[in-house]
Amino acid sequence: MKQPNKATVYKTDGTSYELDHRPTLSEAQQIVGGYIEFAKGKKDGKVVTIVVDEEGLMKRKAYNHQITVFYRAHNLDSMIAGDAIVLEGWQTVGVDK
Repeated sequence: MKQPNKATVYKTDGTSYELDHRPTLSEAQQIVGGYIEFAKGKKDGKVVTIVVDEEGLMKRKAYNHQITVFYRAHNLDSMIAGDAIVLEGWQTVGVDK
């Protein structure tokens, strides 16, 4: 059985919350605080799409431990800075209306 699509925001303070919808491009940019970049990661053994601020490291945003763990499970050794969104089932954010 296919798992439902989910969008979860992971904040740098360790908290997270689930959105009740697929975020639009504008909403995703607001959540991550900048231009978005998509990365791949693994959560619970499944490949997920991670939405991050493409300039998070350059802006010296706080380290996001939870997202870095997901990212490193699928990619090379690196770190993610700033708040992020994990999309499960969706490949991208939605279209702005």
